[in-house]
Amino acid sequence: MENLRTGKIRKSALGAVILGAALLTGMLSGQPAVAAEPVHITYGYHPYWTGAWYGVILKSKELWKKYLPPGSTVKFEPHLTGPPMINAMLANKMQIGTMGDMPSLVLTTKGAIADLRLVSVPMYSKSMNCTKVLVSKSAPEFKDYKAAMTWMTGKPFAYHKGTCANRGVEALISKGAFKPSEILVMPIEVIASNFEAGKLSAAAMWEPHARRMVEKGYAKYAATAGPWNEYDANFTSMRQDFIDKNPEAAVGWMKAEIEAIQFLISNPRESAQIINKELTGYDEQTVWSALYEALPASTGGDPVNYVAKLGFDDDVRALMNDGYKFLHDLKVIESATMPKTAINDGPLKKAMQEMGVKAPLGEIRGQPRSAFKN
Repeated sequence: MENLRTGKIRKSALGAVILGAALLTGMLSGQPAVAAEPVHITYGYHPYWTGAWYGVILKSKELWKKYLPPGSTVKFEPHLTGPPMINAMLANKMQIGTMGDMPSLVLTTKGAIADLRLVSVPMYSKSMNCTKVLVSKSAPEFKDYKAAMTWMTGKPFAYHKGTCANRGVEALISKGAFKPSEILVMPIEVIASNFEAGKLSAAAMWEPHARRMVEKGYAKYAATAGPWNEYDANFTSMRQDFIDKNPEAAVGWMKAEIEAIQFLISNPRESAQIINKELTGYDEQTVWSALYEALPASTGGDPVNYVAKLGFDDDVRALMNDGYKFLHDLKVIESATMPKTAINDGPLKKAMQEMGVKAPLGEIRGQPRSAFKN
């Protein structure tokens, strides 16, 4: 009987040694001992918003296949604006999304329904992607953006409510840049059609809508909110229960995002070709110019069009705090302060560490128009 017990103990000890060796091998190789389960993700992105164009690259280059567990699938769901994406994430019909700053902040205030977190900051700029102020093609040529503001004072001005453009314009008004006779609230596509019909004096748009109006000859760039120190951003968001259940996939998605942004920064022409295939009513020149072409300082342009911040540094948090206050003043959200659960940058930090990259990841500096042909 004693020999039998001893034999069982020896077998148990041997099994423990074998299991320990297997775990140690996995640790040393950098691979999990047990493969993560496949995930099935619906991802929302904005093809008609330069701040989220890395999502188009991620989709086209199928970068997610390199980093998600084998057998995973991704459904890419394009959206024109943020609210439908927020609703889809709240209903768990979408697990990951990327959108501009204002809808992203709204998303974090819905904790009573679902725990949604901001996980990265793919784009940040000094109003180079949003709050582009356009004037009608019949407007005079201005010496600079200050002269344009003087001309716009006393005239109707349009923006899309609840967006970065709305926030930027209200900041310009509050800082005394100009004073319109009235605000015309209309969707971005209606602003575009009014410019085309010659029925609008001035409006704020985001890219690439603004660039399309300029390239088509329907409007002219007049200013940005940059000279008044207003900024814009784009965020990636995830459901917290997705992160909790699939930590490896959450990190893997961040890696795919990082590689997509690196491609967007380093390959302007190929990126423009890829993105142009996603859009209706655009040509490759317009797409390239919307993100890569320099805007003159006389119209409020900044030398840097796009900063891949990734992390939530002081600049980003300042923009977020201003945004929550703005949305509260607009009566879109109940509190003017950032929710304690707004951010989860754990997956991002791990992805950055494993890829050997740091924040900010890089930037896109404005190029002369001639660079498109080179």
